[in-house]
Amino acid sequence: MDSRFFDIESSFALGQIAMLVNGTLSDEAKKDLVITNLGSLESSNESSVIYLALGNATSALLNKSGEYKEKLKAIKAGACLIRAENVELLPPSIVAVVVDDPKASFIKLTNVFYKDKALQMKGISSQAFIDDSVKFANKESVHIGPFAVIEEGVEIGENCYIASGAKVKAGVKMGNGCVIKENAVISHTIMGNNVKIGEGSCIGGDGFGWHSGSFGHMWVPQLGRVILEDNVEVGINSSIDRGAIDDTVIGSGTKIDNIIQIGHNCKIGKNCILAAMSGVAGSTILEDWVLIGAAAGVSGHLRIGAGSQVGAGAGVIQNLPPKSVVSGYPAQPVSDFLKQAAMLRRMVKKKKID
Repeated sequence: MDSRFFDIESSFALGQIAMLVNGTLSDEAKKDLVITNLGSLESSNESSVIYLALGNATSALLNKSGEYKEKLKAIKAGACLIRAENVELLPPSIVAVVVDDPKASFIKLTNVFYKDKALQMKGISSQAFIDDSVKFANKESVHIGPFAVIEEGVEIGENCYIASGAKVKAGVKMGNGCVIKENAVISHTIMGNNVKIGEGSCIGGDGFGWHSGSFGHMWVPQLGRVILEDNVEVGINSSIDRGAIDDTVIGSGTKIDNIIQIGHNCKIGKNCILAAMSGVAGSTILEDWVLIGAAAGVSGHLRIGAGSQVGAGAGVIQNLPPKSVVSGYPAQPVSDFLKQAAMLRRMVKKKKID
């Protein structure tokens, strides 16, 4: 990691690392081993911790792979985060840190070892505009960058970061630990804790509301809000429209990628994931744990059942029951989509032969 961009913790004892991830060491005598960095299978040294996450693969299966066994023997790491059933794969020189979820544990350690320097900044720039009515939970804990604008009646929680050029409009409420990146615009929005908004995103803008008739198109005032629950993250250049009357709600833990549109009055459940360039039209409900693939679209006024998966580029035009897995346009069960694609290939191939 480049120290120009990250504050790097110098070292931890291996025993400390095991405690941080609720793991156990295969060799307690090595608990004082000094760990200075995190590494990978390809790049590590005796002071590194790596992880080995094998998914559904078994130790017995991997033991049959001579190539993989040789690769493991070449690892120079001091310790490895690994599940108990796979410890036998490691060479004796590497201390196993036995955990239930190696990758999750590794991610936790990255947040301990490396901290984005920009987000560690505190203090309010003299070049920021902050209305006198703005309320701070703890002004000393906040960073507000140059040319940021904070309008009247805004409430800002502890340890918030508002970057240069961001605009937080009147009445917005932010919980603790929120991050608003450069040139984002926030209006008509209530945020929970640890909400992150990427560069250039617009949260709480007007929904696309029109009443059409012989007179043309009449604008429908958008009177609702956007509610972002705890731990919601929104990527770069994305847009979430406020509700027309009822609120647009994004459930806790949901992650929204770059260049995404969410229409007014949508209700997005908890722990959903929306990949880049996807969109959800107004008044649609995504229940909890729904995954939307890149460049997929979901029509308005639909309900997508909990745990459903929508493939990249799919177009959903009807309700989906829970745990649906769909692809194609119009979206259909992925098994049907694959059969149709195979049939089409055979027809084309036959046509060329004829």
